[in-house]
Amino acid sequence: MEWYRLKLIGLKSSKIRILMNFYKRYKDIFTNLNELKNILNLTSEDTELIINSQNCEKYLEVMDYLESNRIGLIDLNDYRYPENLKNISKPPLFLFYKGNIELLKKERVISVIGTRRATKYGELGCQKIVKGLIDGDVVVVSGLALGIDSLAHNETLKLNGKTVAVLGCGIDIIYPRSNVKLRKEIEKKGVVISEFPLGSEPTPEKFPIRNRIIAGLSRGTVVIESSLKGGSLITANLALDEGRDVFAIPGDITYPLSQGCNELIKNAQAKLITHGDDILKEYEWDKKTESGEELNRLTGIKLKIYSVLKTKMHLEEIKKEIHCQTSELLSNLMELEIEGYVQSLPAGHYRRRL
Repeated sequence: MEWYRLKLIGLKSSKIRILMNFYKRYKDIFTNLNELKNILNLTSEDTELIINSQNCEKYLEVMDYLESNRIGLIDLNDYRYPENLKNISKPPLFLFYKGNIELLKKERVISVIGTRRATKYGELGCQKIVKGLIDGDVVVVSGLALGIDSLAHNETLKLNGKTVAVLGCGIDIIYPRSNVKLRKEIEKKGVVISEFPLGSEPTPEKFPIRNRIIAGLSRGTVVIESSLKGGSLITANLALDEGRDVFAIPGDITYPLSQGCNELIKNAQAKLITHGDDILKEYEWDKKTESGEELNRLTGIKLKIYSVLKTKMHLEEIKKEIHCQTSELLSNLMELEIEGYVQSLPAGHYRRRL
């Protein structure tokens, strides 16, 4: 954490990056600073700032604040720094965090992003994708924004999964205010991270910067719903630039919020997916539970539907066996499909997925 002294004293990030690449520990830069000055082409002003960093009073103030608020801080040379993020073109030098920082180093990490103005189709699609990912013990990363981001975090927590929220502001700033309850739950069961200094308010230019972390942490990025312009497409392009996979859900060709996903798929920039299982198969990731354990979660009418559905059946055939209202049957079939037990087929037919 002592590297943060250089940031607080005003040394440029580019110079800090050079020093961190040259030395693993902050204190090592003082072993022979004059020689280092020539090797790294540091100015006299740079070396003066480096020397002054040893007595930076603000550093002690910041450390006290972090400790009292249970906020952690890691730097690029910390063993806890995630390898995926370290491998992007300009990884953040410092990460503030609140929660379980070890989640960032998990092998199975996928980001789920989308519009702030999610439709019902987008919501159902997000639920379906997240359900499959959690079945595969995947850590879900998103940006804690309204819309798809919040839904991805909420669904993950509801399914007892692990999630990472990447902020576009300082970690001591609550944004958006409506997500305060969700954020506190992520801090307890997942982790919230930010590269921005304490007190940094959310401003438009910060979110594209934040988005590179979302893409950088992840093996792949899923775009649920997006217009042709916006943060989701920025994140997708950042992922592509870093050689990461992009996945997208296809949508109605007449609807603006499906245009971004459809274009990514049409231009072969994203792989078309309809379920979280598609991503598990892409990476040959096994599910964390066997089918028998999954079925133990079914009760009531859902269990009856699943038990009846031994072969492909039409809605009316299922209704004759279950004896319930069509609206109730359709509602439960939709939930079973979202949860990954049942697959809907053309012409009103259904079949088991598990």
